[in-house]
Amino acid sequence: MIIGIRQIPSRYFLSPLAGYTHLAFRMAIRELGGLGLATTDLVQASMLLAEKPKSLELVATHTDDRPLSVQIFSGHRDQLVKAARWLEEHEYQGVDINMGCPMAKVNGQGGGARLMCDTQNAQATVAAVVEEVSIPVTVKMRLGWDDEHITAPELARSFEQVGAAAITLHGRTRQQGFHGTVNLDGIRQTVEAVDRIPVIGNGDVRSIEDAQHMQALTGCDAVAIGRGAMLDPWIFHKLSQVARGESPTDPTPTEQIDFLVRHFTLMTRQHAEYSCMLFRKFAGWYGARLGIPEDLEDGLRRFTTFDEFDAIVEAIRQRHGERETSIPTALVKVPNGPNERW
Repeated sequence: MIIGIRQIPSRYFLSPLAGYTHLAFRMAIRELGGLGLATTDLVQASMLLAEKPKSLELVATHTDDRPLSVQIFSGHRDQLVKAARWLEEHEYQGVDINMGCPMAKVNGQGGGARLMCDTQNAQATVAAVVEEVSIPVTVKMRLGWDDEHITAPELARSFEQVGAAAITLHGRTRQQGFHGTVNLDGIRQTVEAVDRIPVIGNGDVRSIEDAQHMQALTGCDAVAIGRGAMLDPWIFHKLSQVARGESPTDPTPTEQIDFLVRHFTLMTRQHAEYSCMLFRKFAGWYGARLGIPEDLEDGLRRFTTFDEFDAIVEAIRQRHGERETSIPTALVKVPNGPNERW
């Protein structure tokens, strides 16, 4: 499919998950095959312009990490424009404006989902960014602020008119946060609101069947997958197999353990010994996926050296599958309680 001037090799995208879909994970996923476009964690425009180390870490990439878009957020139009210009000057190939984040620290600055509340300002903001750069500008948004303010169809149509190259739509409102279910009818209405640009559906896709169901009911041009890719890194490869008329194949336990090792190895290239701490958050995912005994999963949460990691992996190769696994969808931390307090 085509997004702006870019040809995307697959209709299945990696959706950003803050703290998880970093360079090492993206690279490991790409090596399995089937991934189309990936997008970085959201980056605050002002911090990117100041070239703060954390922001530069979030946008770190590699020649093999293509195609890639960088997702930026801000409540200030001039900062978004300048950040987009910075990305183009540093040879990034696409910029994604976040209008979907429900967090108060983002919404309180006028960014994220808050931008959807003023449709004229949102359109003017996208227009200003489009006019400033030649790389494709896309938008990630939600259905609206709440059920009484569903603005996604109107916004998608207006963004297309000012030159946005694509829309990614998470099928929940800001009020829903990460609760409830995705509204596929709302995604379908947004698809029908635009004339030419692609609309990418997002939310609750954790299997081949989920992706197919979303495409069939909404008519979306592509599907962006977040937690589903954490649960099954092979999901993009399997979807590409299905697209070719083949039966999807599951990885062997050895291949799954090799992926764990590859992920960590790629992480060490960017973060060296600090990777030992950064990798701990993935312990629950790999533990559930591989049936890793609890003592070894606990080891993945605590190891501090490369030698410890190697010893744990060797033990996993001997003992994987000792316990029953479960779907670890709760392991990506999302806010709890009333979302007005987020």
